[in-house]
Amino acid sequence: MAILVAFVGAAASALGQQTSVIREIVVRGNENVTQEAILAQMRTKVGQPYIQAQLDQDKQALEATGFFQAVDVRARALELDAWQVVVEVQEYPLVKEIRVTGNSSVKTDEILKVLEIQPGQIFNLKKVQPSIAAIRKLYTDRGFFANVDDFSPLEESPNTLNVSIIELTVGNVTVEGAVRTKPSVMRKLIKTRPGDTFSARRWEADLRRVYGTQWFEEVRSSERMSEEGIGKVDLTVNVKETRTATFNIGAQVDPRSGFAGFIRLDDANFLGTGQTIGVGYLQSAGGGGPSLDLTYRNPFLDSRDTSLSVQLYSRVIYRFAGTVFGSDNNPTDEDRYTERRTGFTTLVGRPVGRDLTASVGLRAEEITTEDLGDTSSDGFIQQDGRVAVLTLAAVRNRRDVDIDPSRGDWLRLAVEPGFSDITKVGGLFPDPDLVGSGSFVRSTLEYRAYFTDQPPRGTKLDDPRRVLAFRARYGVITGSRLPFFEQFFAGGSDTVRGYREDRFWGKQTLLTTVEYRYPIQKAFNAVLFVDYGGAWGGYGSVNDYTQSGSFDLHLGYGLGFSFRTPLGPIRLDFGFNEEGGSRTHFLIGMSF
Repeated sequence: MAILVAFVGAAASALGQQTSVIREIVVRGNENVTQEAILAQMRTKVGQPYIQAQLDQDKQALEATGFFQAVDVRARALELDAWQVVVEVQEYPLVKEIRVTGNSSVKTDEILKVLEIQPGQIFNLKKVQPSIAAIRKLYTDRGFFANVDDFSPLEESPNTLNVSIIELTVGNVTVEGAVRTKPSVMRKLIKTRPGDTFSARRWEADLRRVYGTQWFEEVRSSERMSEEGIGKVDLTVNVKETRTATFNIGAQVDPRSGFAGFIRLDDANFLGTGQTIGVGYLQSAGGGGPSLDLTYRNPFLDSRDTSLSVQLYSRVIYRFAGTVFGSDNNPTDEDRYTERRTGFTTLVGRPVGRDLTASVGLRAEEITTEDLGDTSSDGFIQQDGRVAVLTLAAVRNRRDVDIDPSRGDWLRLAVEPGFSDITKVGGLFPDPDLVGSGSFVRSTLEYRAYFTDQPPRGTKLDDPRRVLAFRARYGVITGSRLPFFEQFFAGGSDTVRGYREDRFWGKQTLLTTVEYRYPIQKAFNAVLFVDYGGAWGGYGSVNDYTQSGSFDLHLGYGLGFSFRTPLGPIRLDFGFNEEGGSRTHFLIGMSF
């Protein structure tokens, strides 16, 4: 019986509440948010029954808009069955100014652009976290890290929105394992300094620079939050030095000279200063006398990383002749003749941007044709004299690791004004008009790009990668009395494989290469390659080495292997050509 009475009472109470009607809704405290906008957020309307649970939901809905610091929604009885709803709001202030503090690596204007709150708008709590996320993304996209310490109106100036940023800065920078390399040299390689805003990109570039010297077998890094203060990170480079000084006596295979004996002394990090010195002596089994060279390089000529390279040399160049071209008319008893080039090269380079380096160089040589057993023969090309070439070049390098790139690209533009003074001609091109002085300009544009389906190396610089590599080079020469040896040459280990060295020549050249490099071991790659290129528009044909006066390219393809050894990189390529021939190319040196 008691349960029945309670049920009837509750029903009567509910019926009475349903008959209580909202007669009026009053909004107070709003200044910038209109009454219509506030009422639109509420499900309670004039003329509807008074339901307290609905008013509680309306309060939550108004708070969720983010425009109000405080919201109070109450009902007041007017008559027995009539109610007045009073909505009291306290708005966030109108933003008239945004003050950004603590930023140094990202400009204030750039930060303001990503904020979801702008001057002239009411501060909205809902837009705080998206704005903070946008600021963090702006930093991380540029390799920096930052937290937003405050994003709210100032108490003393409510119409000013305060955006306080704490950028992650560098605490200590430590190098471990560098015993021979001087600390001053490591500081020149590592540009990140204590107190700098920490940049992941800059730090990775420092590690790549250290690794690219090839003075170290391993380069590892560690980053940990500093104990000196909030927002600081301590950086450590761990290196394992390798042998940079080498003294070698042995034999080598050269694409032009065949087998040769050599003695060489090199040090790529002389006395730990980062400077390179080298002296070499080479004698080919084909004769022609010895080749000598002295090399010096200083990568840190001044505080702006200006580099200087100098080389003095007297080299023997083995030119084609006799049976090389299927002819029985041999110019010398050894079926070949030689050119001796004596001179020097010097190059000065300087970074002019994060990825851009400009350089100027000079090459000056005296050329003398030697080992001509029978000067009446026409199986040789003689153009003795002097040549000087100035090189103006710019390189944009965006590769991840220079010595073994897996992503990024490389672009070089070079303009080389040259001067020649030919004093003697003979052989296949004895035109007396070639004697005398002349000038020419050689222009070259080369582009390289690298792609991998594996993730970026980050700080693990020596991790092997599957790489698709592409190279394209175009060159053109203009001017008068161009010496034969200053033309473009194509064919051989570094241009179009499957053909003899310098098989094609001319005043224009176009070379393209695609390689797929597959790592078998850490320092051992298998390489599939396709070369397509040539040179045209130069001197005429020599025996079987027919040339073209117009655009003419040739195909080479094959399989190769590359090795990284203490003596440097070694390449062995098995190339095939479109004529059905093949050739094995062995080269000490880096691929592109």
